[in-house]
Amino acid sequence: MKDRQKKDRHKENTCKKKYKIMFCNVPIRQKPSLFPPVACTTLCNILIKAGYDTFFYDLDAKRPTMDAIADFIKNTKFDMVAISAVVSTSYRFVKDLTSTIKENSPEIKIILGGNLADAYKIILRKCQVDVCAIGEGEKSILNIVRYFEKYGNSIDYRELSKIKGIVFLDSNNTCKFTGCEELISSDQIQQPDYDFLKKHSDINQYMLNPMSRYDFAYDCRSYEKKRAGRRMATIFTSKGCVNKCTFCHRWIPKYRIIPVQKAIDYMKYLIEKYNVGFFCLEDESFGESRHWIDEFIKLIKPLDILFQIAGARVSIVKRDPSIIKRLKEAGLTAIYFGVESGSDKILRIMEKNATATDNFEAVKACIDAGIYTTIQLVIGMPGENDGTINETVRFLKNIAEVNPRIPATSVNYLQALPGTPSYEYLRYYGLLGETIDDEEKYLLKISNTNASQFSQYINVSEDCLAKVRLWNAKINILPKIHWFRIHEWKAEPDMAYRSLQSIKNNNLIFRIKKFLRSRVIVYRAIYIMGDFFWKILYFRNKLLIYGVRETLFIKSHMANLKRSDFIINGDGESIRKLLKKK
Repeated sequence: MKDRQKKDRHKENTCKKKYKIMFCNVPIRQKPSLFPPVACTTLCNILIKAGYDTFFYDLDAKRPTMDAIADFIKNTKFDMVAISAVVSTSYRFVKDLTSTIKENSPEIKIILGGNLADAYKIILRKCQVDVCAIGEGEKSILNIVRYFEKYGNSIDYRELSKIKGIVFLDSNNTCKFTGCEELISSDQIQQPDYDFLKKHSDINQYMLNPMSRYDFAYDCRSYEKKRAGRRMATIFTSKGCVNKCTFCHRWIPKYRIIPVQKAIDYMKYLIEKYNVGFFCLEDESFGESRHWIDEFIKLIKPLDILFQIAGARVSIVKRDPSIIKRLKEAGLTAIYFGVESGSDKILRIMEKNATATDNFEAVKACIDAGIYTTIQLVIGMPGENDGTINETVRFLKNIAEVNPRIPATSVNYLQALPGTPSYEYLRYYGLLGETIDDEEKYLLKISNTNASQFSQYINVSEDCLAKVRLWNAKINILPKIHWFRIHEWKAEPDMAYRSLQSIKNNNLIFRIKKFLRSRVIVYRAIYIMGDFFWKILYFRNKLLIYGVRETLFIKSHMANLKRSDFIINGDGESIRKLLKKK
């Protein structure tokens, strides 16, 4: 009798349909991201291990049309779709995607995680999303899936409230946040799973020719024969950041470092299985532990690979001025710091916990060691004005004076994103509107928009928009003119990696083309024009922004110049603190 009952239960469990889940990521930029979808691979593996039928649809890499997605959802019966929305500029895509999913399969439950989930008040009301997942999903994902597997379309708010790390609309249509789930430990942090991507996506999207990246092509070591044919892969050595910049998402509150040996072992695995010889370390805050970085250098040297560091704070150079040279000896080709500004006032408003001098010393350490870096800047913060921009220009000129090459810069306008003090600053001044509909318009406006685009910027600086638009040009042009003047208007020297064939072809026509490409003529013409050039550019900006009438008639234009509400006096104070006072 007992044997028969066991057989019946086994038969029942065998016949029972497996709960089917689809994970998908969303396009981050106009071109597919090179960063592997680590959140999706990690959470998929957790559910697969728990026995769930799990599928990964790499929307970012494959870029299907909404019609193709609709057909896929209609023909493939899923019980749940989990969306990883890494950036808040993906709102429009998420709204279209969730609408498409629900139209073709209304019974599907949709979960959304990632930085965009910080806008849960809008997402839960304006998108076809059932639950927003807040923070890490490693511990909450199983609880979420098991709840919906048990209750289906019926809702038990009491049970749903027991799941940590989610937000949902309760019976009163009020957003209910259940509190943060406990974070995983450092040794539990998973790397991008390339075996999973090989099976479920296109691994060639994430393992590329390293010479497609300037920061590897820049270094002559990349051309050594022993590195020929080696591939490039992305990993990370830490999670989170030690800082809380007022313009930046701090999705995960804690900074954790992966044990050195664990990171090195994974690199060895990728070297052996996928012929990887170049690594992108996609940290936000690399090497914040002095002991860890010493051990990392010791263990990575024998691998004889090359690597670049995508995110580090200038504090690592302040703590150890020799660190860049030591990392280069271990294989470093490039490192990127969040410099953000050359003005101490703006750095305080940003809560960078660094000074312009700290920034200069970090960049100079890279120059002295022959390591490539780009000076990454954010302009248009609250408190920004002509004076602070001039400080940033002087900062860049100082770098130009110690740099044998023209300093590479990347300039972004402030892009206020949900969950940041910058976003709350806009809200406080009514710049996001009065209603959820108004706030949604802002999220739609910045959708699929790079921060470098002036059109997405909402002016919270101390100056008018025409001047704000001028700042990008000043930062990009004036330091270059300064560099050319120091070098007697000579073109930039050949890159170290220029092939012998190119040097042989260095005839008169080649030299003329090279001279024109260097834009020496353009910069010299701007220098000769002096203030007249900037007055013309400023007048052009006013025409584009305000139109002919307001540009020509000062009285009408005065309303656009009133910026007194946004003036931050003194040496600058964090906008987080300013908001608390207000």
